Amino acid sequence: MSVFLGIDAGTRNVKAVAYDRNGRRIAAASRSQPVRNPEPGWAEQDMDAVWSTTAAVIRSVVGDLEARGTAIEAVGLTGQGDGCWLLDDDGDPVRNAVLWSDSRAAEIIEAWERDGTLEALVDTCGSRPYPGMCLPLLRWMADEEPERLERAATAFSCKDWIAYSLTGERGTDYTEATVPFLDRETTAFESDVFETVGLPEQSSLIPQIRDPTAVTGTVTAEAADETGLTAGTPVVAGAIDVAASAIGSGAVAPGDGAASLGTSLFTQVIGDGPGDEPTSIGMALGIDGRWTTAIGSNAGTRTLEWLQSETADGASFDDLEERARSVPPGSEGVLYLPYLSETGERGPFTDPDARAGFLGLSPTHETAHLVRSAYEGLALALRDCVEHLPVDPDRIALSGGGARSSLLPPLVADCVGTEIVVPDTDEPAATGAAALAAVGLDAVPTLEAATETLVGDRTRYEPTPSTAATYDELYDGYVSVRREMESIWDTQAASRARETATEPTSESE
Repeated sequence: MSVFLGIDAGTRNVKAVAYDRNGRRIAAASRSQPVRNPEPGWAEQDMDAVWSTTAAVIRSVVGDLEARGTAIEAVGLTGQGDGCWLLDDDGDPVRNAVLWSDSRAAEIIEAWERDGTLEALVDTCGSRPYPGMCLPLLRWMADEEPERLERAATAFSCKDWIAYSLTGERGTDYTEATVPFLDRETTAFESDVFETVGLPEQSSLIPQIRDPTAVTGTVTAEAADETGLTAGTPVVAGAIDVAASAIGSGAVAPGDGAASLGTSLFTQVIGDGPGDEPTSIGMALGIDGRWTTAIGSNAGTRTLEWLQSETADGASFDDLEERARSVPPGSEGVLYLPYLSETGERGPFTDPDARAGFLGLSPTHETAHLVRSAYEGLALALRDCVEHLPVDPDRIALSGGGARSSLLPPLVADCVGTEIVVPDTDEPAATGAAALAAVGLDAVPTLEAATETLVGDRTRYEPTPSTAATYDELYDGYVSVRREMESIWDTQAASRARETATEPTSESE
């Protein structure tokens, strides 16, 4: 028996999952890894340490498979996207990787917005770059670490670094390269973006761009020693984790939607081109002209964790959901805005000062009303993202911690008014990577066929018409309220800033 290995090199965890040709999960392993914060707002990782962690995870799966007499047919890759992972001519890291979550280039983005550079980049690639993307980070390095940038020969993302460590081949894929390096009309590499930001010589840092199903190389003898893989095993280019998660959830055809509801919220839809929503990011898949357009929100299940600890005396999530079910749809007038984040909201609107809150409380309301409205607030935030996608999804595959809830999937179906599909997989990104590997080796003819096999069983939730009508009305009120709150959030932010400025220092105390 042979299997396909999907590797997901995430920010905090590296996972590897092996599937056989019938879609059965044969083995899996994961390990955590640290993120360094050498300065406020900075996020870095030691590139060699990331590879060592990945190699150890692969070796664990390989050992399990060897005990079963099973061989790995091909390796598919995904991982945390964007950031800047620099290699020199010899293949050694130039410095620690700068991650997607790093904000050191925020002032550069602000300057680009003022002088029109940002608009020019959006005109080229179709989406707005953010500080943790490769191009603004290269500009930062040119300003702050020119000697290191001078040594750089290649700019990678995380999964591309893993591919290089496995095969010795330098390359990337369309999903990683789209923003801001590809022309939105032709999906061809556009070197003029480097001219636009004053870095003409750095255009050579971008390696060959491949389809995510392309075989990028084979496992070298050195990588075989480190991982236990057989030398010569094909490695497929793979895709950024956002796109891989959609594929691993079964969203591959135009009109298919996917949403991950975990610590934060991410929604996306497969279409024929990038969207025009300023808070969305469009990525070319490099397959049959398809794109995925995604919107991320800071709303997420931390709201439920906060409720659990602060208002429900540590009740279990099953108890929380039981309380929520005791209250009718609409929570009898209580509305929750789920912006429970120190950094406000990022999509479908951007406001760093946005904050969470309950509205409409009266003495007749109880804890159960707060709980119900919190669940509804998350569903409304998800709908808010979906409403701003360029294509109305025919269905939405739901993953993440929220998908394991017995209440949220049917609630989301009613709120969004769209069929919700919950796939039977806990690792959609790794599943997507394995699906890309299966297509890359012609084990299956299409992504649709691969996901039909690998994604497995799916639970489907259809909207209930009467309840959906209630949530249509509630959504209109939700959008109106969050818009009206903008001036209040501004006032609160100014008040917090004044309080911080007048706080006594330790010396004066």
